[in-house]
Amino acid sequence: MFSLTSRPASGSLSTARDPFSLMDSLFSDWLSARPTSSLVANARIDVSERDANYEVRAELPGATREDINVEIEGARVSISAKTNVQSEKKEGDKVLYSERTSESYARAFELPQAVDAAAVVAKFENGVLTLTLPKKDAPKTKRIEIQ
Repeated sequence: MFSLTSRPASGSLSTARDPFSLMDSLFSDWLSARPTSSLVANARIDVSERDANYEVRAELPGATREDINVEIEGARVSISAKTNVQSEKKEGDKVLYSERTSESYARAFELPQAVDAAAVVAKFENGVLTLTLPKKDAPKTKRIEIQ
């Protein structure tokens, strides 16, 4: 997401007569009025490196364990989540209001070194996914003797 800022008035143009200020305020109003999805807008990711592993922390508010999918292929990590929320307000037997929303989040990145996918530990607690990704030993260079 980007944000627009108003251009300062300069010289003889006042803010009211500056043609760019009108466009800037129009777009700013439109962008601020758009609703944001809680999962997508608030999803943050941190990647840190330790001696023998990488640690990934992804904030996924509103997601459950069942909503999250993690895939690892070599040094590539993919995290995705999808939520479906349905709310319904009834008065007696009559439905007065019904709404459904679906949100999705996907993030993929490549680490500097391959990961041992069989030894990955994934925990999800309080809306935060924590992945502990053990580094795979880099292949050793072997000198070949020529006969």
